[in-house]
Amino acid sequence: SNSSIPTSHPLITLIPPLPTTSRGEPLVIDGNPGTFNKNRPVLIYPAGKLVVIRELEAVGHATPDNPEGNRAIKAFVYRGHTAPVTSAKFSPSGRYVASVDMKGKLRVWSYDHEDHLCKLDMQILPGMIRDVAWDGDGKRICVAGEGGSSAHMHTKCVQWDTGVQSGVMGGHTKRALSIAMRQKRPYRIMSGGEDQRCVFYVGPPFKSDGTRTEHSNTVNCVRYSHNSEYIASVGSDKKIVLYDGKTGEIKEVYQDKHSGSIYSCAWSENDSMLLTCSADKTVHLMSIPDGATLQVWDMSQSVASSVSASSKQSMMVACTFCLGKPVVVGVNGLISILDMNCNCDDKKNEVSATTIVLSGHQVSITAMTIDGNKNVYTSDIDGVICKWMQSEDDCNDWTPVRVTGGAAHIISGAVHGGIIKSIDFMNSNGGQPMLLSAGWDDVLRVSDPLLGEAQFEVAIGAQPSGSACGEKFLFVFTVCTIVTFADDGQMLSTMEISYGALSGCVSSDESILCIGGDDKNIHVYSISNDGSISETNVVSGHAKPVSAVSFSPNGSLLASGDAKDVYVWNVADWSCNTKGRWCFHTNTITSLAWSPDGNVLASAGHDENIFLWCLAKKMRRIHYSFCHRGGVTVIAFLDNDSLLSVGGDGCLCKWNVGGDISKKFG
Repeated sequence: SNSSIPTSHPLITLIPPLPTTSRGEPLVIDGNPGTFNKNRPVLIYPAGKLVVIRELEAVGHATPDNPEGNRAIKAFVYRGHTAPVTSAKFSPSGRYVASVDMKGKLRVWSYDHEDHLCKLDMQILPGMIRDVAWDGDGKRICVAGEGGSSAHMHTKCVQWDTGVQSGVMGGHTKRALSIAMRQKRPYRIMSGGEDQRCVFYVGPPFKSDGTRTEHSNTVNCVRYSHNSEYIASVGSDKKIVLYDGKTGEIKEVYQDKHSGSIYSCAWSENDSMLLTCSADKTVHLMSIPDGATLQVWDMSQSVASSVSASSKQSMMVACTFCLGKPVVVGVNGLISILDMNCNCDDKKNEVSATTIVLSGHQVSITAMTIDGNKNVYTSDIDGVICKWMQSEDDCNDWTPVRVTGGAAHIISGAVHGGIIKSIDFMNSNGGQPMLLSAGWDDVLRVSDPLLGEAQFEVAIGAQPSGSACGEKFLFVFTVCTIVTFADDGQMLSTMEISYGALSGCVSSDESILCIGGDDKNIHVYSISNDGSISETNVVSGHAKPVSAVSFSPNGSLLASGDAKDVYVWNVADWSCNTKGRWCFHTNTITSLAWSPDGNVLASAGHDENIFLWCLAKKMRRIHYSFCHRGGVTVIAFLDNDSLLSVGGDGCLCKWNVGGDISKKFG
């Protein structure tokens, strides 16, 4: 099934993307994974068109997608939606997941089956759905969102397996943002929305039993306690309202906890505490029902944060409990697992050093490079750069940290103000490591990978489309030029070209530069000692634009790819070894990589496939399908047996391909 990575693939590492966030809007995350996943530290959240079920602690639980309990596979990523996902919740049993998206689709799918079969797929609302909830029996699902022109369509409750509606629910005049369902009989539902109302429903079949108008601004979140005794609602009016879970009667109103909009709330497992998070950059823990403040975390003073602090970056948009630990998400997507100490004398605390902050990418990854210590550097379409440091305990595990500086006014602390098209690692003459990135803000930024900060920038003068890096020179190609940079980041020369450069690579001895063009040709340049280049040959043979090129480790072979075919050329005479043989990609080939011994070539493309080829066995191939939702953008060998890949889903994957290579190619 293309809803997940097939379990037959040799995946040994999967690090998922961060939640998708929007400034000024609440995010729905959930830490209650049901009885099937009892005692597992699991967080479920939306990330683009994906549903991410993430292990917050690397304890190696065996699951249908990770039967061996590999600690480096940190998440399961479900890819069955065709629109951005907005919310997902486990059923009480933990065996099914209900997920909803921006197009009004509800999907109920199996979590405990390796193929993750879909039980229900229906258009439940005409517009975007913002929240979803299960009843205590796992038999009914209710949703809240945009109902179009009908006031009766902002909320709906259906049977989980048939989609049959359970009553006509009305009451909201604007879109509903949150919904919660009582876990005990008699069942009750409460929803809150932009019309500043909380609507209480009784049933089944469910119908409105009155509107609660205590809030004076948008109601961002409503949540039932686990014992169904209380309901809590929070809103942009800075109020926390407590209701009776059975009658909907208002019990308490707390107005002095936050100084900004409250976006989310969550109940502790014993229902004695309520967690809230706000745009005022704080997270509050209060006791219920007396409302006493137990602990306050000031997220703007986080010492564990992997981006520089600012008022925007520290806004908290989601919170939940996961195995008794508070988990919060900021508007920059960072997930913080807080250290709870309710016995402290000073109730307002900075985030302690023991707080765990999970970093990474929120969007599609566009480029990747690896340094000599096998640290991985990646960039994305938001201009964010991450450094992935290999774990000392597990060579298959990496911890990402964001590089800061550059376009720091952006919420995420991005290095560039737009898409980053290339990223390369070099050592200067003095041995200083440097990270060079080119983005669609038309600049090359030089960052210090040790400090994790951008140092300076150089204007490129045009929009870059890629780069080719050697030991002494970096060549950045744009829509109309090839720009040469020295190993200290200084610009040396600019050469105009008559074609559009799409891809490039430099030979191991740094004597040849090859550029793949949109004119279906490979342009060959010689490199002089001072970095100047001159065109020496044009290699033709491709039927489509050349989107990827790569030299073999010894520089004797050049691999090139277009929208379908992979060619291997002898550099000595530019004859082709594989013309018409390796033609199994169905979309643009985005990346080519040679194994360190030069025996195996890997290719990847927008068709979500990775192929492995061997010149000694030209008629054989190894095929991994559905590797990344949205296509594979970059692949690279760590060693002869390990392949790294990143893609449009924001995931970083490591594949143990050594066994398949030995079996297929000998």
